[in-house]
Amino acid sequence: MRHIGGPSPRLTRALAGALLLGSVGCPGEAGSPTAPTSATALATAGTTALAVQGRWEPAFPTPVVAVDVHLLKTGKVLLWGDQGSAYLWSSATGFTPVTKPFRIFCAGHTFLPDGRLLVVGGTSPQTRGLRYATVFDPTTGQWSSTPSMAQGRYYPTATALPGGGTLVISGHDTAKVDVTIPEVRGPAGWRRLTTAPLDIPDPFYPAMFVAPNGKVFLAGFQQATRYLDVTGTGHWSTVGDRNVADRRLGSAVMYAPGKILYAGGGDPPTSSAEVIDLSPNQGAPAWRTVPSMAFARRQMNATILADGSVLVTGGTSGPGFNDQAGAVKVAELWNPKTEMWTSMAAEAKIRTYHSTAILLPSGKVLSSGSGDGGGITFAQSQLSAQIFDPPYLFKPDGSLATRPSITSAPSKLFYGQSFTVQTPNAGSVTRGTLIRLSSVTHAFNESQLIFPLTFAKTSSTSIKAGGPANASLAPPGPYLLFLINGSGVPSVAKTVMIGP
Repeated sequence: MRHIGGPSPRLTRALAGALLLGSVGCPGEAGSPTAPTSATALATAGTTALAVQGRWEPAFPTPVVAVDVHLLKTGKVLLWGDQGSAYLWSSATGFTPVTKPFRIFCAGHTFLPDGRLLVVGGTSPQTRGLRYATVFDPTTGQWSSTPSMAQGRYYPTATALPGGGTLVISGHDTAKVDVTIPEVRGPAGWRRLTTAPLDIPDPFYPAMFVAPNGKVFLAGFQQATRYLDVTGTGHWSTVGDRNVADRRLGSAVMYAPGKILYAGGGDPPTSSAEVIDLSPNQGAPAWRTVPSMAFARRQMNATILADGSVLVTGGTSGPGFNDQAGAVKVAELWNPKTEMWTSMAAEAKIRTYHSTAILLPSGKVLSSGSGDGGGITFAQSQLSAQIFDPPYLFKPDGSLATRPSITSAPSKLFYGQSFTVQTPNAGSVTRGTLIRLSSVTHAFNESQLIFPLTFAKTSSTSIKAGGPANASLAPPGPYLLFLINGSGVPSVAKTVMIGP
């Protein structure tokens, strides 16, 4: 039986206390929504703010605005904006410049089965979409060309498919006309889905997810949600309308196999959220309203954490496209078990349009970007990044939690097969997660998904779990493997490849 991750019993009690007592946050800039501080109340509850709301580490400068950010299988982060070079970053080595192959600003991207990063589209003067595609190899640090698409695309979404191909959809072309014909990249090149035209208009970057039935689910921005069958020349079928019509520039995430959370978006922005379950045993899928966030948001990011909870960062509560006065600095955490939100600590910087957030192998979250467009000049943009330490990294007294560790694990996992992990914590680890490496831009992570694991102890130093049954539950490519102990504390992840 699969176990869907969520906060530990210890943390759940702490979060419940925080919900009763009110949120805790850090002071923000004038005009920025923040949560009130109640350290006395937290002490009375027997826990600290760190164990309830986590901590933001000090912000540090970035050489460019991090509009497109990717966690590579090497553990380094590749990022770029419009101005300047692309860069590789790690906390150990800092920033290393990487020459861009062309103007890859506002491109689409996702990981190939071998862990290389595919980047499609981009822009030329007057935001005319490019047909180009390129591949970045994390091992060599080099770009290589690959066949171009049939049409240029600016603001497309790229989705890794179960068969190893890549679906690219939406955006506008070199004539600034909406691209209605999806394309699939495979071993023989690009294939157009000519019998599946659909106009997904501006702001583009639609939220797309591989469903358990192998089809690709369109969650938005349009209210009508659909399946796309990518076989042959393609076919759309209707699933149903979302409850909230306008979720433009909200954020959607597949928080468990077949289960999608869509939160925020719209103009004026909404705080509401809804979920849908595409699992084959659920009957006809339908959107269902869940409790709202504390803050209305658009232009925010939703990130799956190591334990399966979902962190929402940044965004604005203000009207219009990119209102800075309404910027929200308080993060929020969604528990998939209770479907409740809890306010986290407040970030130091504004993160709105062109902001990004990704999960790191440490189980922490890198938040960066904002600006370089959307009415914000480069000089006014956020050339900074900040790391969030989730509550699961702390004990109730605020000290660092003791983390399980991975001594060794397979470098590749195969569909339908179990695998063994060596760990000195075999007696305390019962579950874990596989989380696909992040590739994020424009409020949507085009790669992240999660597969929950249930571990059984096989010796004093080894545990065993069953991997994904098929590629529709976890398309081939690179994933973070986390072990989670009975207190809900995750290990530092090991990167593994999943494939046939």
